[in-house]
Amino acid sequence: MDNYNEITVTADQQYSPQQITLDDSLFNKCQRLAHMMASGVCTVPKHLQGNVGDCFAIIGQSLRWGMDPYAVAQKTHLVNGTLGYEAQLVIAVINNRAPIVDRIKFEYFGDWSKVKAKDDKSTDVGVICRATFKGDDEPTELSLTMAQVGTVRNSPLWAADPRQQLAYLAAKRFSRLHCPDVILGVYTPDELADRNNEAPRNVTPKAANAGASALLDRVKPKQATAAAPVIEYYDISELLSTIEQVTDSKQIGPIGKEIGEMLNNPAINIKDDDVDELRQALADQKQSIILADEYNNIMKHIKACESLDDVERMKGLITDKEQDFDAGDIKMLNDTLEIVAEDIGAQG
Repeated sequence: MDNYNEITVTADQQYSPQQITLDDSLFNKCQRLAHMMASGVCTVPKHLQGNVGDCFAIIGQSLRWGMDPYAVAQKTHLVNGTLGYEAQLVIAVINNRAPIVDRIKFEYFGDWSKVKAKDDKSTDVGVICRATFKGDDEPTELSLTMAQVGTVRNSPLWAADPRQQLAYLAAKRFSRLHCPDVILGVYTPDELADRNNEAPRNVTPKAANAGASALLDRVKPKQATAAAPVIEYYDISELLSTIEQVTDSKQIGPIGKEIGEMLNNPAINIKDDDVDELRQALADQKQSIILADEYNNIMKHIKACESLDDVERMKGLITDKEQDFDAGDIKMLNDTLEIVAEDIGAQG
């Protein structure tokens, strides 16, 4: 899980909420940066483009964490009108700002080969999240099994890479339990979706005079029941990021199935253009994986050449692939083949 550390952190540069709101100079600088950030197209996600207020909030949160606002912005998503932060960002914050002497570590247990579906409920398969707090001799641990995961598993990673997704969830629960002051008020997209899926509860106290209340209740029109929460516009940026991280063609199918299920889910509204973008990204990633496998296979055969005839055959194969591979890859193949040919020639 090396990708936990992609968030840039600036050491020893943190600001309190009081500094940001009460220091006129700092406030004005943040405001100017918010306008600049909101004008971005490729550097900020769609839900922040043209949105100065939310960009300002992102900048304030970034200053409190000592992070690059643009890096933090790329790890946010809009869920049911609420801003959510990716689990990767939460882990980076805990690793760098929580009072721990080392980084969060993960230990898996159980037979993961039997986890075949995103809704798996195994009680003996899970992960242990641990970190040692300053002043403690032993690490603090939190154990989480697949059975303890909530009903909301919207991320395609629950199907494509459940180990990583469970580790993400364990880290979030660990941070909320043991260092809530570091991430107070910050929620991830799946947590927000889970919260919005909770059925509303009637907290109105019962009237003492049931007779009059019962009569009024009979003559009043019945209130419509609350409808299922609807996401006005589904933010596809997290799903696009997931697709970009796929390195195994076997993961393409489950993600494509997840996209199909999203389209059939009445609680998810997704734009036609975004659907086309997702499908194109999935197709492009699949083609990229196929080409990467072909490239590695050709390179393996080049290094296995035993005669100049083998070299000539590989030259023809490389020529055939010039339309598929980029110029850098073709050059690398040709350079390697030339070295192999020289070695064969030197051997006589």
